[in-house]
Amino acid sequence: MTDFDFFAGQSECELDITGVENAILDFLVRAEDSDLEALALDKGIMKLVDTDEQATILEHVGNLEPEIEAGGSCANVLRVAARFGCRCSYSSATGLDLNGSLFGQELEKAGVKNRVAHADGVTGTSVILVTPDGERTMNTHLGVCRGYLPEHLPLDDIRHSRIFFTTGYMWDTPNQIEAIELALETARETGCKLAVDLADPFAVNRSRKILHRHLEEGLDVLFSNAEEARILTDLRADEATREMARTVDVAVVTDGANGAFIGHRDELIHIEAHNVTVVDTTGAGDCFAAGFLAGLIRREPLELCGELATLLASDTIGHLGVKLSYDIEARVEKLLTSPEGMDAR
Repeated sequence: MTDFDFFAGQSECELDITGVENAILDFLVRAEDSDLEALALDKGIMKLVDTDEQATILEHVGNLEPEIEAGGSCANVLRVAARFGCRCSYSSATGLDLNGSLFGQELEKAGVKNRVAHADGVTGTSVILVTPDGERTMNTHLGVCRGYLPEHLPLDDIRHSRIFFTTGYMWDTPNQIEAIELALETARETGCKLAVDLADPFAVNRSRKILHRHLEEGLDVLFSNAEEARILTDLRADEATREMARTVDVAVVTDGANGAFIGHRDELIHIEAHNVTVVDTTGAGDCFAAGFLAGLIRREPLELCGELATLLASDTIGHLGVKLSYDIEARVEKLLTSPEGMDAR
């Protein structure tokens, strides 16, 4: 396995990962295709909705007994990473409403330091309808998180973290862009490693020029799926990984059933996918990123970081929502410590 010390030269830190992104309270429901038809929703699509549309959808799914959890890609990553011993801090903006309180409670229950700012308006919500085939149809109202400001940033947490993590969703409103650019600048100045997940094809299309600039300036970790990587580089997954690794210390591209590729300098590592039954794909990419970052924090070789990431991603799609099996800690420990650890899958 690759001999690799991601944190070489970095001094000790109080926190492992500080993250900033959109705070979204997820409402997960098991739905039928008929529910999608009743709400005139296109199956498998992530759709941004306005306040009235979301109220209509929430009213409909209330009878379906939704499961509620703190969501948004970054919050998912930190909640999972905290489960595996990472010291995490999270910041965004929520409303002064019940949903905002629920979001904060879920965050704290997961062991993540709550640095969420509060603002007038409604907390972001995402109604995720999961049909029997495991396909998810997401309806997201961003709420007050789009009003996140530079003064909301937990700058001291960033300065005292090993890794700063965010996603492509943050390059949205002018104030969000100003805030995330300041966060990245602060991290670079203080030696905090930068990890970014491209997050979604539409986010890449929206912010391609900015993302290219950050690739050229240098990121420490970049997560992407094959489609996002294609949009950014016009290359297939393995070639895109090599291309992005020219300026990114560690480039990671997931490619569904084809597994994942990890690029570091001139090396390309392939991680095989697991053959699993899909219940719900919500948060699979987030669990992958959480596992990979947790592996880095533990100073594991890149191959093991990829195996850990793949294990968590494949496990969560067997559950509704961003959840992991009761025995996942034991399987992770087996993966990371035993000579036959790769059999932990």
